[in-house]
Amino acid sequence: MKSPGTAALEQTVLEVSSPHHPRYGKHMKRDEVADLLQPEPNVLDIILSWLYSNKVSENSIDVHGNWVSFEATVSQAEAMFHTQFSYHHNSASQRTLIRTLEYSVPCKIRPHIHSVQPTTKFGKMEAPQNTDLSKRAGLPLDQPIGATAEDLVAECGIVMRPDCIRDLYGLYSTTASPDPANRLGVSGFLDQYARHADLTHFIHRFSSTASNLDFNVVSVNGGMNPQKSSASSTEASLDVQYAAALAHNAPVTFYTTAGRARSKSPAGQLVVDDSQNEPFLDQLHYLINLPDDELPAVLTTSYGEIEQSVPAAYARSVCNLFAQLGARGVSVIFSSGDSGVGESCLSNDGKNRTRFQTIFPASCPFVTAVGGVEGMHPEVAIDFSSGGFSDIFGRPEYQDQAVDNYLDHLGSQWAGYYNPRGRATPDVAAQAKNFIIRDHDTWLKISGTRFVPILRF
Repeated sequence: MKSPGTAALEQTVLEVSSPHHPRYGKHMKRDEVADLLQPEPNVLDIILSWLYSNKVSENSIDVHGNWVSFEATVSQAEAMFHTQFSYHHNSASQRTLIRTLEYSVPCKIRPHIHSVQPTTKFGKMEAPQNTDLSKRAGLPLDQPIGATAEDLVAECGIVMRPDCIRDLYGLYSTTASPDPANRLGVSGFLDQYARHADLTHFIHRFSSTASNLDFNVVSVNGGMNPQKSSASSTEASLDVQYAAALAHNAPVTFYTTAGRARSKSPAGQLVVDDSQNEPFLDQLHYLINLPDDELPAVLTTSYGEIEQSVPAAYARSVCNLFAQLGARGVSVIFSSGDSGVGESCLSNDGKNRTRFQTIFPASCPFVTAVGGVEGMHPEVAIDFSSGGFSDIFGRPEYQDQAVDNYLDHLGSQWAGYYNPRGRATPDVAAQAKNFIIRDHDTWLKISGTRFVPILRF
């Protein structure tokens, strides 16, 4: 639902996050944010009345602040939105979704809502996929490489370990207070599970000052974290292991969110589809409803989707949820992605224009987007690190000086392929190559900007 307080919230986030502003560090409370974002009087009643009139069960309706979610059959949804849902199949990814290309709502509803999804949203949330080492080794994309005994003790720069990161970025003696106010949150999606035994081995090998570190697990919407699953858990392993090793003593919480939605195949069978049941929303609604003293100080996430695959109104609404966390003092960190300026560089507006792509939610101006570098003294941008300019979000004022200098240097090169007035990513960058991790009792070597959000906490 639309909120008249959205602009005020976004301005507040910028003020409390700017070191030179008088309001810096004066974060809002949960109830203050909720009061600010209340929709216009009677709006919720209007929307609920419309749902009830279309025979949507009261038990299937959930209200999260200015978000309303509900369950309906396809035939109900087609009648409500005056449209027709169909199976849409992507031959490249082998994904089949039930979606529509357009929808409408009654005139009395339209002024009060931003977007209704999933209707026209075809995006796929993914962990960043490194195309560098896997191509060189002739392996499938995102395939980790076994680490040898020599790798575990190799010079920093050839591989990356916690001691390398601490030395490179001047963090060697840094420790954190175990106070819950220093809680570091790690996002877990897409059936990635963090294993306690792997963390124990990792810490014993690479941490000389802490041998009993562990992490807490919080289930969001039925998310699980089984310890005996045979499925790869490299994403969760690397996120949790480097978080615990680099944030000595800070409480680490792994937020595992369920998110593989069930749908029906063309044959009518119930299947698990790669289209997620909006796990970002599930996680965000959970966090926003937490008491202030239970929020993480930092939330790091290494997942995203191509921005142009996300409907603009929906992206803005999700970005507003990240702004709500920022207003309450949570630093939200995202990987900028591992596909350069875009794997296809092709617009999806029907014109098939050459267009550089950026990654969402990294493109949201209320999160910190982190790109990747390689090498030491000097560090240089790594070829697979994503970055670019948003076609949805305008450039925030805090980027003006740096981006104007960059564009002046760039000149007319690539003109027309990107939006020079858009929010630019990444904001910062850190090491992204040849990290050593432990997964299923095996040492692995893997690369990608999935690591760098951890390095920016």
